[in-house]
Amino acid sequence: MTARKMRDATLLFVALAGCGATALARQPATETEDMRFVPGATFRMGSSQSEIERIGRALGLRNTIQLKAEVPSHSVQVADFFMDTHTVSNRDYARFVAANPTWAKVSLPDSEHNGRYLEHWTEDGPPERLHNHPVTFITWPSAVAYCAWRGKRLPTEAEYEWASQDGETRHEYPWGDDAPRDGIVSWGGNGINTTVPVGSYAPNPRGLYDMSGNVWHFTSTPWFGSYAETMAMKPSEREEATHSATRRVVRGGSWGANSANLRVRYRDSHRPLDAREMVGFRCAVQKPI
Repeated sequence: MTARKMRDATLLFVALAGCGATALARQPATETEDMRFVPGATFRMGSSQSEIERIGRALGLRNTIQLKAEVPSHSVQVADFFMDTHTVSNRDYARFVAANPTWAKVSLPDSEHNGRYLEHWTEDGPPERLHNHPVTFITWPSAVAYCAWRGKRLPTEAEYEWASQDGETRHEYPWGDDAPRDGIVSWGGNGINTTVPVGSYAPNPRGLYDMSGNVWHFTSTPWFGSYAETMAMKPSEREEATHSATRRVVRGGSWGANSANLRVRYRDSHRPLDAREMVGFRCAVQKPI
């Protein structure tokens, strides 16, 4: 087996098994004060066609094409889980790299990223001024590996949507129904045009910061298009279509996002090896150990 195939096999196992066996150094997820409990439930995920038409009118959208991936609304069950209180920061990721040098900027093979992995770092690590900013210019495999090192995993798309809301209403945003504005979220309308320190704005009712805005968050869920397209696929077809190059669902919007992107139910996708300035991640776990 080639080194590349061995690496792909390891990453696939980690992606499927969450916090299962891995060759990485392990740090137990004992810092429960850094995570918030999200009770499991059966909830209505996504939006109906009538809802996105209403949303489109409210937001002044020319059309609702960008919202069609949310349709149809459907019932989903999630079990109890814990979610990271904050997005993973550069400081957090630097500790991971120190413990696992194969993920250092100078070590990751060119074939494992788009040429921009940790672009904003030097060989010595992230600039001090960015220590508390969300780590960006990462890949989906590196996010999977980080979470595994912490004894955690990436959240599923359903978990991310459920954690973004208060569990009692269907507010449009993590903070409620008010439109995005300065002082409540980092987004494209405030003109900052870059990341801000994690936790710069008030948390949602579950105590989770930056569930919308600042950076998009990778999830573990493969992207097969809209819910309607995904539901039309057979399980075997979805399994065959899931591999190391499969796009992954991202949630939450970023510092460059518009008001539609920041919504609880808005969904998009990102290429796994496309390290970019607006994509980061946070981890989840079923039960801290």
